[in-house]
Amino acid sequence: MSRHFPALRGIAILLVIINHSVTLGLQFARNQEITVPLWQKFILISIKELGIFAVPLFLFLAASYFVYAAQGKNLKSMFRLIPNNLMYIALPYLIWSLLYYLLEYVLFNKQQTIIGYAKSLIVGYPNNFVPLLFFFTLLAPFLIWISRKAAWLVFLLFLSYQSFLVVLLRPDIFGEIIPNWADIFALPIIRLPIALWGIFYPLGIIYGLNSEDFKKQIGKLSTFVFVITLLMFGLAVSTQLGFISFPIIEIITPLFGLLGLLVINRDQIPFARFFERLGKRSYGLYLINLMIINILYFLLIAICFKQILSFQILIVIVVGAITLFLPLLFMEGIEKKAGRLSYRVLFG
Repeated sequence: MSRHFPALRGIAILLVIINHSVTLGLQFARNQEITVPLWQKFILISIKELGIFAVPLFLFLAASYFVYAAQGKNLKSMFRLIPNNLMYIALPYLIWSLLYYLLEYVLFNKQQTIIGYAKSLIVGYPNNFVPLLFFFTLLAPFLIWISRKAAWLVFLLFLSYQSFLVVLLRPDIFGEIIPNWADIFALPIIRLPIALWGIFYPLGIIYGLNSEDFKKQIGKLSTFVFVITLLMFGLAVSTQLGFISFPIIEIITPLFGLLGLLVINRDQIPFARFFERLGKRSYGLYLINLMIINILYFLLIAICFKQILSFQILIVIVVGAITLFLPLLFMEGIEKKAGRLSYRVLFG
C-alpha cells in the first residue's frame, strides 16, 4: 500500500466538499434570483471542476485497500471479507440518507411516497457513488482472482463496457449508433455511475496487484501525463464555462489525473498529516456534507439578506470550511466517546 494513499483520500473528500459548496451556492443564488458577478462564476466553476477527480479517486483507493486486505487469500477467503465491508458501507449510508430525506422535508417541503424513498435509496440519491461501491465490493474477489492471471483483460473489459454505456446514454453526443435493444445490456440502477466511473475500481485492483510495475511505467511518462491532464482539465473547465462543447472530456480527464497521482511521494503533498486526518473520516464526510451545506445556505438566507448570495466566493469559503471542520470534530468526538464500533456503524 502506497504511503501517500491516506492523504489522497483526504484530498478527494476536500474536492467533494468544494464541488458541492460551489454547486449548491450557485443553485441557491439562482433560486433566489440573485445575480452572481460573472468573474466570480468563472473562478468558482473552475475550482468546482476539480471535483471530477474525487469519486474516481475514492473508487481507485477503495479497490487498492481491498487488495491489501486480500493479500495471500484465495477466492473463498476473499469472499469472507465482503459481509463486514458491505455492512459498514450500507449502515451509515442508510442512516444518513434517511436523515437527508427528513432534512429535505423540513427545510424544503420535499416529500416522496414510501416507494419513492425506497427507489431513492436503491439508486443512491443523493450519494450516487455508494451503489457503485456496493456493486464493486461484491465483485472484488472475482476481479482480484481474474486480475492475478489476466489484468489487462479486466482493464479492457471494463473500459469497453464503460465506453459502450457512454455511447448508449449520450445519443446527443454520438447519435443513435447503438440500437435500442442494446439497452438490455446496461445494468439497472448503476448504469450512469458505471458510465462515469466504471474503470476506476478495476484499475485500483490492478494497481494493488502490480504497484511497483505501475510506478515504474508511469514514472517514465510522468511529465507527459501531467501536461495531458492539465490540457484536458482546461478543456473540461472551458466546457463548463460554455466556451466550447466537449462534455465527454470530464469522463476522460480523471483517468490521466489519477495516473499522475500514483507516482508522487507523501512528502510532496502539502499538509499531508491534515489530509490523512480527513482521509480517515472520508466516507462519513461524504455522507454528511450535503446535509451541512444545505442547512448552512438555508440559514444564511433565513438570517441574512438574500443579497449576500452575490458574494459567492466568500460564502463558499465559509460554508466549505464549516462543512469540513464541524463534522470532522463531531466524528472524532463520537469515536473517542462511543468507541470504534459505534463510529463504524454511523460513519463507516
